[in-house]
Amino acid sequence: MLALLFAAGTVWAEGAHLADEKFKTQIAPFFKTYCTRCHGAEKNEGEVSLDMLTAELANERDLERWQLISTMLKRGEMPPEDEPQPTAAERKDVIAWIEASLRTTPTTASPPAATTRRLTNFEYQNTMRDLLGFELKLAENLPEDPVKPYRFNNAAEYMLIGPEQMDRYRENARRAMASAIVDPTVPAVHRTTKQWEPGDVAMGLGGDEISVYGGRRGTPGNGLGIKSWPTTGEYRIRIKAAAIMPPGVKEVPLRLVMGYGLDENLAMLQIEPVGTVHLKNNVDQLKTFEFRGRIENYPVKPGRVTERGTTPPSLTITAQNLYDDGTLNDNNNFQKTRSVSLPRVVISSLEFEAPVVDVWPPAHHTRILFESPLRETDPPAYVREVLKRFMTRAFRRPVTATELENFTKIHRIFATEFSTLEETLRETLAMVLISPQFLYHTEVKDNKTTQHYALASKLSYFLWGSMPDEELLALADQQKLTDPRVVEQQVRRLLSDKRAEGFVDNFTTQWLSIAKMQSVKINETLFPRFLFLVAFGERTGTEEPYRPTIRDFMRAETVGFVGELIKRNASVMQLVDSDFAMLNQPLAAHYGVEGVHGQELQPVAIRPEHHLGGLLTHGSVLIGNGTGSAPHPIYRAVWLREAILGSDVKPPPADVPALSDTAGDAAEKAVTIKDLLRNHRQKESCNACHARLDPWGIPFEHYNAIGKYQPRVPKAGTRVRGFNAALDKDLVGYASYLQSINTVMVQADTRLPRGMSIDGMEELKLYLQQYHQDDIATAVLRKLITYGIGRELTIHDRAAVDQLKQRLQSGGYKFQDMIIATCQSSIFQGN
Repeated sequence: MLALLFAAGTVWAEGAHLADEKFKTQIAPFFKTYCTRCHGAEKNEGEVSLDMLTAELANERDLERWQLISTMLKRGEMPPEDEPQPTAAERKDVIAWIEASLRTTPTTASPPAATTRRLTNFEYQNTMRDLLGFELKLAENLPEDPVKPYRFNNAAEYMLIGPEQMDRYRENARRAMASAIVDPTVPAVHRTTKQWEPGDVAMGLGGDEISVYGGRRGTPGNGLGIKSWPTTGEYRIRIKAAAIMPPGVKEVPLRLVMGYGLDENLAMLQIEPVGTVHLKNNVDQLKTFEFRGRIENYPVKPGRVTERGTTPPSLTITAQNLYDDGTLNDNNNFQKTRSVSLPRVVISSLEFEAPVVDVWPPAHHTRILFESPLRETDPPAYVREVLKRFMTRAFRRPVTATELENFTKIHRIFATEFSTLEETLRETLAMVLISPQFLYHTEVKDNKTTQHYALASKLSYFLWGSMPDEELLALADQQKLTDPRVVEQQVRRLLSDKRAEGFVDNFTTQWLSIAKMQSVKINETLFPRFLFLVAFGERTGTEEPYRPTIRDFMRAETVGFVGELIKRNASVMQLVDSDFAMLNQPLAAHYGVEGVHGQELQPVAIRPEHHLGGLLTHGSVLIGNGTGSAPHPIYRAVWLREAILGSDVKPPPADVPALSDTAGDAAEKAVTIKDLLRNHRQKESCNACHARLDPWGIPFEHYNAIGKYQPRVPKAGTRVRGFNAALDKDLVGYASYLQSINTVMVQADTRLPRGMSIDGMEELKLYLQQYHQDDIATAVLRKLITYGIGRELTIHDRAAVDQLKQRLQSGGYKFQDMIIATCQSSIFQGN
């Protein structure tokens, strides 16, 4: 063995000598010729200095620096185009030397230490749901988790717990156990029912848009006031309804909401959705639909103090016709568009019942307080067994004897304060729910058994954002979760479960940083009725908060698109371009795609004239990286570099003026964005970064601030006015006005860092797929691993990531295969 080690050391030493010799004769002169003028002793742009680099790659800082140099040379971003350029052979040789050195040089860099991290709010909410067996909206009571663009918030550095947060966890735990463990006596059932008969509809629907049943007063369109209700328990709502559908309409979405109901202006107050049904039956086939949920999740309007006393609290169920073909918001007054010529909902009856007592106690209670003769014959043994079962599930691993004894003592203390077993266990189990073993992720210990339970949790929190189920825990108990075949089978099973939808949403939203789209203030003058606004009353002109908007659909489009790629096990290259888009009828109308019906997202085949395909043309991306008035090439370039190519783009220095104000002004003064960027680059402090960013943002210029393809703009100096009701009458008239002034073709041509000239989005997509396949695959793989393990990757992980990437390359970088490979990797498994 010693001889082998000595021989290996000798071979490495000889290789290191050759590498050092090549560094002196070839690499160092390359840097001196092409790099150190800007990155040397006298000048170090971007805080990168190359004059002191040596062939020694052992320490972590040098490894990261060499890796950055390799990436910049591969992408052709360095040296800048206005500097002397190396030949292709010189560039290739330097890259090959760096990559070989990174692979073969032993490193003193230490692997990242295991860190303890709490559940994110997303994970906490899901875990409580799966632990208790029903959904309580508990995360709303917690401080919001941090948000950092293009980063995931499940890393240990973000997941800390402060005193205020612990107080909130305690409140949530007591509230949860008050709902989970019920009293033995069957409670009284509260019921409210109402029926409607056909009425006169000659005047049209107006405020009573929901139904043709009933008169102008007391219709289901104004909601159903619930007479009485319990404070906890499951409710059941039954609605008998149908749709009146004009020719060509196949379904009408009907949504129920519950809460405060409507104010005097017919504006929604504080409400929560109950559910949506897509009506496909007509009035000759009235059908009954049932919704269930927890009454604790719905806001109750407190009573008002008047001269006659305090009015009783109120709770209302309201039905909403959500039909939208993409044109409902085009007229001056949205309410007027609800005419009898549009699809309508007919409601015959509505019934509310709570709590549901078909089986009492309910299943979520008996899962905790299970039937056993021990309850009567040996109460202490029964309590220990209740605690053991609950704690094992809550801790996501077998409970230790010490842990069980500690909580048994806690139970004995509470038993002196409360008179019933139910009350005592509510308090005791609430303490379980604020313990570190519940609130923090399961740690990998030295013994193999604990390692497998930690892997079960890793898999479930990665792909479900929740606790492992019985099958995963059973495999952990059998120590099978290090078997690649078992891991693959489990990943496919987890992804096929409905709970994986939460993973796709959470991962996609943070990875692509699309949530910021919701906060972009849309210029209502330039883009009238892009959003649904309150038409009258005190809130006139404000955005309607309780109706799905085009922005909601755009966010769902992006999440749904990534989910569809995973479902199809499609190549991640389709993130750049695809032959389908996830659309519903309103979105299709916005993008100009014909033949799409219904409000549910669906894969739709697209053609070149639609100017869609891939993520780069999604409204969530284009709006979120614009000003609300105009496109913003730098924001969009940063998004492309960070989210798709995996670059780390530094924010501009504090003394550098922002482009956003001038870009927004350009929309109204018709100043070309190329002129703005050219002026920006004239400042030396801006030029270094903008030379690398601007070319990536220019091809996005064909897409305006609300994500629509726009081939022409007004000529320079034209003042663009907003919608004017007197002049334009409606949006068709305003569109005619815009068409009359949009006479200049958009300039979306640019020269990319490799020196290739492209024009527009389609050529950008082709360029990315041809020259940046490796970057895109690496970026997605690193994002998946980072999200899955809950920490940022370091130079120590580089070799493992490269091995995974090479393994996936032959299969075309398929998305689901990439997730499986992540879960099988040594990084994820913790080996």
